[in-house]
Amino acid sequence: MTVSDGKRDGWTARGLRAALGMALAGKLALLVVAQGEGRALASSAAAKGDAGAAVAAAATAAPADLGAARPDVRTLLAALEKRQAELDAREREVASKEERLALYEKDVSAKVASLEEIEKRLSGRARAVSQAGDASAESLAKIYAAMKPESAAPILDRLDDPTVLTIFRRMKEKQVGEILPLMSRERAIALTQALAER
Repeated sequence: MTVSDGKRDGWTARGLRAALGMALAGKLALLVVAQGEGRALASSAAAKGDAGAAVAAAATAAPADLGAARPDVRTLLAALEKRQAELDAREREVASKEERLALYEKDVSAKVASLEEIEKRLSGRARAVSQAGDASAESLAKIYAAMKPESAAPILDRLDDPTVLTIFRRMKEKQVGEILPLMSRERAIALTQALAER
């Protein structure tokens, strides 16, 4: 190693130290500027290129700034923790409501299915009753159609209108026409009007 190599290594080491000092000074100056105190001192030292002065200014200003910043940071952290707790509580509340809604929806779906099943059964029963009523009315119509009009008229004259109308609707028109004149006049008129309306 020659003397010039040693000088060059010395200059290089000094240059690296100076660059590191400047970088450290720049970072500390930014920290001080961010905290809002010691801005002028660090700026002037950094502008002059005096790394030592910038480091010293930042070192003297930083502890005061950090002490002043701690309550702000603590307050901010406390506010963040409080907000996080509120959000967690809200999330739990929403999850609880969703669970209740899911249970209600399941319950309503079960009730709707049950009501639909009941409706099907009632509809089936109504059809069965209607068919039985139709079969019964058809049977009665056959009975009265087989009778002589003179025999059927007095009996039909004593039955209620819906029953007589049910029987007449299942009889042939000729048979109804033979029975109606043999019934009382008022009753024949009322039944004729009811037949005409329907």
